[in-house]
Amino acid sequence: MKSTHRFLKLLLSAVAVLPLGGCEDTISVNLKEGERLVVVEGSITDRPGPYTVRLSTTAPYFSNQPTPRLSGAEVVLSDDRGDREVLTETGPGLYQTHRLQGRVGGKYALTVRVNGEEYEAQTEIRRVPVIDSLRSGFRKATEARDAGYFLTYFGPEPAGGPDFYRVKIFRNDTLLNDPQLDLFFFSDDHIDGNYLNGLELGAGPFRPGDNARVELHGITEETFRYLRELQKQMRNDGLFSSPTANVRTNIRNTRPGGKPATGWFGGSAVRTGTLVIRK
Repeated sequence: MKSTHRFLKLLLSAVAVLPLGGCEDTISVNLKEGERLVVVEGSITDRPGPYTVRLSTTAPYFSNQPTPRLSGAEVVLSDDRGDREVLTETGPGLYQTHRLQGRVGGKYALTVRVNGEEYEAQTEIRRVPVIDSLRSGFRKATEARDAGYFLTYFGPEPAGGPDFYRVKIFRNDTLLNDPQLDLFFFSDDHIDGNYLNGLELGAGPFRPGDNARVELHGITEETFRYLRELQKQMRNDGLFSSPTANVRTNIRNTRPGGKPATGWFGGSAVRTGTLVIRK
């Protein structure tokens, strides 16, 4: 179970991502000893690149070693306007763009050729609203959290969804990424077109003098489901919990019957707000 949870945390630490519908598979991560799958993690945003794709393999179930990186792959990113770029391997298993620029409304395809297999994933960049302001307020300690300052969000939610969002919160440039406490994503089902007048963000706590940064990512419904599924798996630690059997992926082998892969590739538009925490 610990090995499976390490793998799920690896997926959760990847940048916020999203696919197009109809390109998903469900695979098992409970592999037999020695079995390995290709893991693809990457994203594209509407902010200037470079954008990074990370390739690795799942580790054997009882391994305590980091997941092995995959070098020597051919990684290609293309968009719906006919632009195409072959990514450069800048480190073991790390592949980067140089010129392709993401844009809101753009659709993107990722192709990975490695170990005699070809994998594809598709994504798009959805709209995201502005962040008007952030505020902080002191909260007493609870069973889950220490006492300290927590953030409150103010900003519009555009009408006409459905829209889906992920919030990333940074403390002094470090992402707060505990999947059970800090992972925050939501839909506009009950807030479509309303002003978010004091949405409390759970990540923290912050201390006076800390620099807080909030990123709001516009994601798709498929990514929303993906994050919800991963969060459920990470919280699945109870005595009567169900097995961590299936994890959603939008990485597809182009060869019928070919060896599957796992991971997630996607994109998001991003808006940022910052705040220095004061008493």
